[in-house]
Amino acid sequence: MRTVPKGDHILAVDTSSKVLSIAIRKGVENIFEGNLEGTPRHSEQLMGLIREGLKRLKLPKEELDQLIWGIGPGSFTGLRIGLSVLKGLHLGLRKKAFGGSSLDLIALGTGTLQGKLAVCVDARREHLYVALYQFRTGDVQKVLQDSVLSFDAFMKKVDPSTIFTGDALATYGERIRKRLGKKALFLESSFWYPRALFLMKLWEEKRKWLKPFTLRTMLPEYLRVSEAEEKLSRKRK
Repeated sequence: MRTVPKGDHILAVDTSSKVLSIAIRKGVENIFEGNLEGTPRHSEQLMGLIREGLKRLKLPKEELDQLIWGIGPGSFTGLRIGLSVLKGLHLGLRKKAFGGSSLDLIALGTGTLQGKLAVCVDARREHLYVALYQFRTGDVQKVLQDSVLSFDAFMKKVDPSTIFTGDALATYGERIRKRLGKKALFLESSFWYPRALFLMKLWEEKRKWLKPFTLRTMLPEYLRVSEAEEKLSRKRK
């Protein structure tokens, strides 16, 4: 693992799911993590949670070195809120900013050491956001980049040896078991959602997976248009 400089203070945030997640690191070992579950109120809670973390660590926001955000795919509303806050902090503090896949955060948060892992998040309208990973003795390679797939297309990418995680299991779990058999392995729901803490793991170990941001490129990874845009497109046709 890369040794992190003592001055490397990081604010990491993910707002792509119903869990509002932030992590702040002061130096190497001093870490604050906050994960608020339940009805999403990201617009009301995000800045308050950031302020609380900075206060507990006695870290002025001006001393942050890096801003690292989960950029989806996931909730359109949550991602817009998160990226708006990132733009404000980036402009106000003039700090470097990076974006990482929210599906990668779920994958790293499972603690998987060996085997194939499928992250599947409910994208609504009979589709899933998916990514596939191969773990070998703790190292991980991404074998399918973030995609939006129908259920049938997703099932063509996996096999009975795959481990599954992500909130799409609440909707599609039984259908997966019907295809692959009752022994299909699902992780518990506590491993279904992104944790911002693992943006720091990406920073340390998989920095090439992160996207450097400018103000112009600070955009979420929706992967698909919104339902309203889709309906409008159909009407125009």
